[in-house]
Amino acid sequence: MKLPFSVAIFLACLDWSLTDAALVNTSRVLHLVKALVAANSENPPGREDRAAQVLREHVEEHSLSCTTIGPDERPNLVVSTDRLDEAELVLHGHLDTVPVGPRDSWSHEPFQCEQVGDRLYGRGACDMKGPLAALVETMITYADERHAKPLLMLATTDEESGSSGADQVAASKILTGVRYGVCAEPTSLEVLVGEKGMLWVRVTAEGKSAHGSRPEEGINAIELCINAVKILTKRPYPFERDSLMGKPTMNVGVINGGVKINVVPNRCEALIDMRLVKGQGIESTLEQMKNRLKEAGLSERVRVDYVHGLPAVITPIDAEIVSASLEAVEKVTGRAQRPRAATFGTDCSVLQPKIGILNVICGAGSIEQAHQPDEYVSVEQLLSSVDVYLHIARHFARDIS
Repeated sequence: MKLPFSVAIFLACLDWSLTDAALVNTSRVLHLVKALVAANSENPPGREDRAAQVLREHVEEHSLSCTTIGPDERPNLVVSTDRLDEAELVLHGHLDTVPVGPRDSWSHEPFQCEQVGDRLYGRGACDMKGPLAALVETMITYADERHAKPLLMLATTDEESGSSGADQVAASKILTGVRYGVCAEPTSLEVLVGEKGMLWVRVTAEGKSAHGSRPEEGINAIELCINAVKILTKRPYPFERDSLMGKPTMNVGVINGGVKINVVPNRCEALIDMRLVKGQGIESTLEQMKNRLKEAGLSERVRVDYVHGLPAVITPIDAEIVSASLEAVEKVTGRAQRPRAATFGTDCSVLQPKIGILNVICGAGSIEQAHQPDEYVSVEQLLSSVDVYLHIARHFARDIS
């Protein structure tokens, strides 16, 4: 139900410790979640255009402006309640999802968004088409309240495979001047003030082929690669201890080598995923890896190459966006909390260093559900997240001089 304008303004002047659940149009939120989930945007291969069209049509139907950044097949959307250049706060999330994987792992159809009790099931339900719908509802409600200060929303592409969409938005300079951001990745409505960085490397070992019955005539690339991986991962790389970020991690995610059981392999590759923390840079860590191989006498036949990386980011605890977010979550959920950092990556790792936007991460759903079969999000938590975002947006709306 849409409230009369005079009633909405009266409510906007109240102490917002009162619940705003009555202002959230539940059916509108659920309709958008289901439409977004039905628009397959698996990445790879990267087909966000259908989901972007669903979102664009929905926001324009409710008189919000929408600007496209990037190619037509993979568009990033910037939604605004008013003038883009006057906004201080952006709410953001991504349009793409990871692939569904084997269908027999699912007991619910991944693109039908089935509701069972309080849960919405489907690929992207929590990561993060459900949260995107919550952001859109926030924008619509905020616009209906006629605040003088505009509010922005960003929906990016390719977050799951490198954040190239966020890079395109940063390069466009469309968000220049925006000071604060709220990333709606699933955190069970916990406020996270930073995230670990990421460094992906490829370890390539070059050996020499020989018949499997005469291995002494060859050089086994698989053995070389395994030895190199042990050297690269057996001890930690220097870092600054920080109570928010914790320790760095490393995971050997892929190893591939050899052509046949009776052939000494001449080539082997391994992919390593390292999550960086405070005090660890992408270039400096990569250089340390190369030095380890050299010291072990392996650099002639084994090399380590950069694949992808994003820096660790942290928002100061005393930043206004942090205090406003903590206050909003406590008012809505009744839970006081201490902020911490995320172990997973988000577009914050692009928007923060490249634009200067100070971010928090806070959204409905659990990260434990992300990328899993039968992914789901709680409807109750989804609606509560709208209340949280409205509290935050109104906080900054009151800062008009």
